[in-house]
Amino acid sequence: MSCYVCLRSHDAQKLPFLCPVDARNHIYSDRIKNAQLLVENESLRSQINTLIDGAEAVDAAAAAQTLADDSTRQIRDSADKVRRQIRDAKEEIRQRKAAISARRSMLATASQGVSDRRLKDQRDVEKSTQMFNFRWSQSAEDMAGTRAFLCREAVKLYGLKRTRKGTSGRYEYLLGRLPIVDLRDMESQAPEAISTSLAHTSHILMLIAHYLAVRLPAEITLPHRDYPRPTIFNLAGSYHQGRVSFPGTPGTTTILNETDSEHLPTPRPLFLDKPLRQFAKENSAAFSFFLEGVTLLAYNIAWLCCSQGVSIGDKSSFDDICNMGKSLYSLFASSCLQGPPFTNSTNDDSKTPTTKDEAAPSWIGRYSHGTTFYALAGADGTELVRTFKLPSPIKLADKLKKKILGETSNPDWELLDDDAWRVDDATGVGNGNGNELPAIALEPPRTESKGWMKVKSR
Repeated sequence: MSCYVCLRSHDAQKLPFLCPVDARNHIYSDRIKNAQLLVENESLRSQINTLIDGAEAVDAAAAAQTLADDSTRQIRDSADKVRRQIRDAKEEIRQRKAAISARRSMLATASQGVSDRRLKDQRDVEKSTQMFNFRWSQSAEDMAGTRAFLCREAVKLYGLKRTRKGTSGRYEYLLGRLPIVDLRDMESQAPEAISTSLAHTSHILMLIAHYLAVRLPAEITLPHRDYPRPTIFNLAGSYHQGRVSFPGTPGTTTILNETDSEHLPTPRPLFLDKPLRQFAKENSAAFSFFLEGVTLLAYNIAWLCCSQGVSIGDKSSFDDICNMGKSLYSLFASSCLQGPPFTNSTNDDSKTPTTKDEAAPSWIGRYSHGTTFYALAGADGTELVRTFKLPSPIKLADKLKKKILGETSNPDWELLDDDAWRVDDATGVGNGNGNELPAIALEPPRTESKGWMKVKSR
């Protein structure tokens, strides 16, 4: 093979390739083309790099466009949702307006004549209330009549009577064929008679209080298994549940042990084992308790009479309250009591009840603690109890004690002033034949004596 440039023959040992000059000259044009291609390649590379750098902005713009499209789509969806909600709300409002208009029409239809119906219903309710109150009052009156009948029959069975005592004009009240003890005259009576009379009085008083459903101010304990004698508690110690220290029981050393009675209510005895004067001398404390007990019993009777509308005379009078027989008799011989009049076997000067008295309503059995129509525990009952204004049992006991002890210690005469003798001086003193003795001229009284002595009649 020869060189196609210089046409030299090929020699494997001496000239294996083209000659350098020919080879260089032969590839020069190709080198220029290569350089041109490299330059073009570089320019294309730079253009491509430029284009590649511009694609990021395009991508960012495309991403922003996509986000904008998404936001726009969400906004449109929200707007469509709001439009649907507005449309639904308008439809609901329309339906509510229709329902309200229908209800208004129904209310207008139903309200026609409602005032008349309301007045009619109100009249019916008032009428039924009046009928109920009338029946309630009738039932209360019937119950009061029944209570009065039971009490009257119990008193009749017990034999409560009134008899005239001798020619003095005074009345004596009997219960169970025994005279009811008068607290003012206890000194002249035997202790057995006093104890029996107090036991009868306590028993009948408890029966009456039970039938009338009245709780007495001072609690009375009748003879029972634990204690065979009647007793009574003071006002502060009444109706307390718990252990009780009865007088004379093994748990107590004396009837009036103040240290033991500070915590336990001590009942007052309603019995007497010794004559009154002897009892007062031997045991003054027990004597005071006994007087307090009998005055509490008299206070209970007076309070019961006042609660049933029965007059006992002067409520502040010591004599009227201490006369227990008169108070008990007045409770069931009162003209205001319905039913047959209370009679006794003896003649007395009691007047026949007039028509006005017979027509007066009965108070017996009305007010009690067991009903709500005439309730002593209610407002009206409390106001009624406030009008009693009875003296305190302690004051009554003090007066009774002073009276009994005063009669015991005083002599059989008393000092009278000059005014007490003027009547005798003016009329003279009669003798046994009915003739009047001339008045005796009296000397002026001495200044030392300040009065005259006159024997006091027993």
